[in-house]
Amino acid sequence: MKTSSGILKLSAFFIFLFSIQNINAQIWPASSWSTATNLTTIMDAGGVTDLSGLHFNPTNNRLYAVQGDGRLRVLQWNTTTNTFAQIANEAIDGGPEGITQANLYANEFYTIDENNYEIRRYTHTPNFSTVTEFKHWNLLNAPSPMQDTGNIGPEGITFIPDSFLSSIGFVSQQTGQLYTSVKGLGGLFFVAHQDEGNVWVFDVNPNTNNDFAYVGKYQTNHEESCDLAFDRSTGLLYILHNIAGNNRLEVTNLSTTFNGAARKFVYSKDYLITNPTGNNDNIEGFALTPKCPETGITSAWLCRDVENNESQSTQEDALRWFPTFIADGSCEILANDDFNTTRNLVLYPNPVSSQLRIVGEFQSNSTIQVFNNIGQIILDKKTLNSFTEWLDVSQLNTGIYLVKVQKHGHE
Repeated sequence: MKTSSGILKLSAFFIFLFSIQNINAQIWPASSWSTATNLTTIMDAGGVTDLSGLHFNPTNNRLYAVQGDGRLRVLQWNTTTNTFAQIANEAIDGGPEGITQANLYANEFYTIDENNYEIRRYTHTPNFSTVTEFKHWNLLNAPSPMQDTGNIGPEGITFIPDSFLSSIGFVSQQTGQLYTSVKGLGGLFFVAHQDEGNVWVFDVNPNTNNDFAYVGKYQTNHEESCDLAFDRSTGLLYILHNIAGNNRLEVTNLSTTFNGAARKFVYSKDYLITNPTGNNDNIEGFALTPKCPETGITSAWLCRDVENNESQSTQEDALRWFPTFIADGSCEILANDDFNTTRNLVLYPNPVSSQLRIVGEFQSNSTIQVFNNIGQIILDKKTLNSFTEWLDVSQLNTGIYLVKVQKHGHE
């Protein structure tokens, strides 16, 4: 109501329920290796060795694969017949261990080369008849502090557009400040490293060799990080850890916390990877379709690195297709790459295990309160930002909680 001075004081309340969950290792993708479809013979009836990295492009329904001995494979998915056909089998340079794309509509891709510690940009003709290395960035060069650790080097790569980095408030480990690309690519490369399991982040100039900025390296929850995938429909980064007998998949929304002086990704899920049949559980690559829309087609793929001295049956069973998988995140959060959530308040993930994110348009110094199931206030804070806030709920017990956000303003 109006006061005698004619000033209207506004108070808006938003009430949410969320739950705390324990993080217990679930099996991912959710079904066994033996029940998934073997796609290896589509690439080569005699089997495939050194298969190391995967990437799925949802705009053209293509699965990209690289072999560490220097080969690119591309499988075209016909979603009508639900079948795959190989449309590319080309030799490329060095020892590519991971593959990704920045522009999903361009005839190009990027690899991470473990032999030479380089990110490499390749262009190709529409039918892949010609594949050409266009540019490269040596990660052993300044300003990168990466060291040569031999064959336990960089193995996985993914690209994350600036719109996601900006919305999440991604922080440079180097400067402690918010960071989006300045080199012209419109996003950053995240590189999985086997040594210590860190994820290294670089901002590259796509048109100039060895012109890049080092953003930082970020700790993960496990050693042996070997492949990455970013779901642009949910804003979640998936990190594969190649641990003998205990392969893991970690999920993070790119938020970080301090572990001593280092920054570490806050993870929301930590899955056990389905182990293959036989003696080889060397899972080195994976890919997944976007989760959203939830009415769309979903699939995931796992590949293992098979040596040429292993059995023929193992060589013929290097890539499996899982028609369903456990997909994290919420389709209600993102309407597109720009995170169109500026009008309404949204909180996620729900259920949550450690860091609860509240996204929307609210003034700084608004009030956020968390209540338990008997109405007690157990968290109470003032907002510092006008778009996104984080609540650390890692110390709360499993249960149902209520969040109240009060926006204050004057008219």
